[in-house]
Amino acid sequence: MVNDELNMLFLPSVITDLVIFLASLPLYGFGCEVPLGLLLGTFSMLLNITLLGYASERTVERPLKQAKRYMFSFYLLRMALMGAAIVAGFKCSFLSAPAVCVPLFYPRVIHTVRAVISAKKGG
Repeated sequence: MVNDELNMLFLPSVITDLVIFLASLPLYGFGCEVPLGLLLGTFSMLLNITLLGYASERTVERPLKQAKRYMFSFYLLRMALMGAAIVAGFKCSFLSAPAVCVPLFYPRVIHTVRAVISAKKGG
C-alpha cells in the first residue's frame, strides 16, 4: 500500500518540482537554491508518507492503548523531520525556504486533483 502511494506521488511531484523551478527562473535565476530546496522538500514529503504508511501498517497489529502511543510517537518523529527540513531551508544559505516548504503540500494537491479528474470522468 505504501509503495502504491509513493508511486502515485513520485511522478507528479517531480513534474511539479520542474514546473516550480522553471517558474522561479525569472526571480532566482539558475542558482542552486531553488532546486536543492525542492529536492529537500520532496524528499521530506516522501519520507513523511513512507513513515506514515509504515506506522499505519504496524499499528493495526497492536492493542488500542499501545497503538495510540505508537502512532503518536511516529507523529512526533514525522513532524520533527519535516520541521528539521523547514529549519534547514531557513538557516542554510544554499536552500530556498519557500522551495523547501511547498513540496510538503503536494500530497493534498495531488489527491485533490486526482479526485476532481475522477469525478469529471464519472468514476
